[in-house]
Amino acid sequence: MKYTDRQVHVPLCSVSTTSSLVNKTGTWKSAQPLFIDRVSPCNQQCPAGEDITGYMYLVGQGRYEEAWRLIMEENPFPAIMGRVCFHTCEERCNRTEHDDAVSIHMVERFIGDYGLANSLRITVPGPERKERVAIVGAGPAGLTAAYHLRKMGNGVSIFDSNQKPGGMMRYGIPSYRLPKEVLDGEISRLDEMGVEFKIAVKVGKDVTWDSLDNEFEAVFMGIGAWEETSLGIEGLNKKGIYNALEFLEDINLGKEPKIGKRIAVIGGGNSAIDCARVSRRLGAEATIVYRRSEAEMPAHTEEIEMAREEGVRFLFLASPKAIYGEETVAGVKLEKMALGEMDDSGRRRPVPTGETFDIDCDGMITAIGEATRVGDLPPFTSHRGGVVEADRMGQTTHLRFFAGGDIIDIPHTVTHAIGSGKRAAVAIDRFLRGIENDKDSPDQFTWGESGTINLAWLKGTSLFCRRNPSLEVVDYTDMNPFYFDCLPGVKTKRIPVDERLKGFQEVSEPFSEEEVISEARRCFNCGSCTECGNCCIFCPENSIKRDPDGYGYVADMDFCKGCGICVNECPRGAMTMKLME
Repeated sequence: MKYTDRQVHVPLCSVSTTSSLVNKTGTWKSAQPLFIDRVSPCNQQCPAGEDITGYMYLVGQGRYEEAWRLIMEENPFPAIMGRVCFHTCEERCNRTEHDDAVSIHMVERFIGDYGLANSLRITVPGPERKERVAIVGAGPAGLTAAYHLRKMGNGVSIFDSNQKPGGMMRYGIPSYRLPKEVLDGEISRLDEMGVEFKIAVKVGKDVTWDSLDNEFEAVFMGIGAWEETSLGIEGLNKKGIYNALEFLEDINLGKEPKIGKRIAVIGGGNSAIDCARVSRRLGAEATIVYRRSEAEMPAHTEEIEMAREEGVRFLFLASPKAIYGEETVAGVKLEKMALGEMDDSGRRRPVPTGETFDIDCDGMITAIGEATRVGDLPPFTSHRGGVVEADRMGQTTHLRFFAGGDIIDIPHTVTHAIGSGKRAAVAIDRFLRGIENDKDSPDQFTWGESGTINLAWLKGTSLFCRRNPSLEVVDYTDMNPFYFDCLPGVKTKRIPVDERLKGFQEVSEPFSEEEVISEARRCFNCGSCTECGNCCIFCPENSIKRDPDGYGYVADMDFCKGCGICVNECPRGAMTMKLME
């Protein structure tokens, strides 16, 4: 067949017969490309409101100090959070649809440790404004509120009844998860910023709530939940029985409680896991007794996995009915349970079967939940069962009192406490400036539709340039994954089990610098332009140009035909087509 005989199927199209500089093809369009910054699902998921995609981009370029400062815009404790946060952000990572989630917490830990190792500091404004704020409770919520309020120029005084600041981070988390030198290093920055610490002072006893109300322009309450929920069964007065808070506090103070050789830990949360793992380090056998199945356990999956590695046993669908023994516990009578319908927690309800059995033990730890000591709350704030009534930004029924952490209706995690402290700091600062807080619509501050606030997003001061910010969350289907290789994630390494059980050294080993950069570069940077150049390369009219005024690109509307090729070829979903009006 001759070449001239071939049938070539070419669709009809418009052809410019002169230079596009003369024939401005932009007059053809009915839609135009718009560069936008959407919210990544990890950013929306983070209770502390971190700009995860932003600092991943910076770490991938080796810009560690800039990454540290970007985290510190939102969260004062990256070295802590990289260790104790249960990183639900990784469960929302779009990369899970491609290969493996990015190990966000290990990158954050590296950056936090970098800040400590290089003695990085935060600059605070001066002189201070005349307004002063009292923070009651030096746990993660109170410390975070103090940090942000001090950055905003307010004078801050922290009151805490313990001998050292840190709250549950110091007295409730074992050092194999959070070394004390890391905790002390992160908290010391607040002292350097001019935050006043009044330690070993109990508000309500040594200082009255009324005196704080009179002396300070606003008060933040972050006293934590320090009252252990009681089992309410026979025999709790026997020797050898501890509650989780008492037990973990003794361990963190360097004491060695006499717990026996066979320990039953009652509960299924992270505190129960910590108590069992600590018991193994003290040389005891440890069995966790939980009234539901493993699928319903509130403890984090990784913590359960490490407990099993360390020899902790699990007994599911069993609930304690009585404790037997003479003066010292000798065993527990348990009732077999079955799973019924879903309850308010979204888990299947444990239903008694009437069948009982006994297990032998010479020690027991109860870890079935913590609550607020109602007597520690000021009498003029409203609460329900120890949960202080507060709006989404932390303001209570007493307008000058704000609350956060475990005493309000949020999950009891360090990360959620940090987020609550930041929200309250914003609300307090606005209150002191006479700006009305819109209780019904804090969305002006949030990442996405359900995220917590991000201050850099709010103020437009992010080190990672954002343009046309949108609250829309980027899904994997909004991106073009063709441009991303399939690369397995770097796995977290742990020290050998026999080494773990010898003491309280940190279990998870840090990533090397090479591993951190590799992992950060796996991040899709969902929803944000990284100047990859695809929009320029694929534009048939060469209408996409570098922004002469800064970061990224702009479309020359004189020549853009509105074909949408640039949007389709954007790997990260950082562009959209906007219909012309």
